[in-house]
Amino acid sequence: MAENLQNYISTRVTPENVNEKHKKALKHQDYLAVAITSVIGSMYFVYLSIFIIVVWIGLQKLANKPFDPYPFAFLLFITNIVQLLLTPLILVGQNIQNRREHLRAEEEYKTTKTMHQDIEKILLILGERK
Repeated sequence: MAENLQNYISTRVTPENVNEKHKKALKHQDYLAVAITSVIGSMYFVYLSIFIIVVWIGLQKLANKPFDPYPFAFLLFITNIVQLLLTPLILVGQNIQNRREHLRAEEEYKTTKTMHQDIEKILLILGERK
């Protein structure tokens, strides 16, 4: 019985650190995309954007000869350029982050499957003892 148990234990899947596995798969440009996505996806970026827009509009309203008078066409142009550049970058960063979640889900499935097999084995052993 102990030999069978040792054989069973040696065939079990051991859990892996998904974070390390994901880090090893990342390239330099992936690190950059994740870093930029993390910064852009923060509230600090929202605060910075609001601050820049408010300062821009305030300076234009206070200036004697504003270079971007109301309706602030140049500000709109700049914000559209930023949106056009950042949207694909955010998508790329999210795809990279989703790969990690996919690895995590696979690892959780393997662990759950192994635990299920362990429980079945324990129940079979306990059933034989009766």
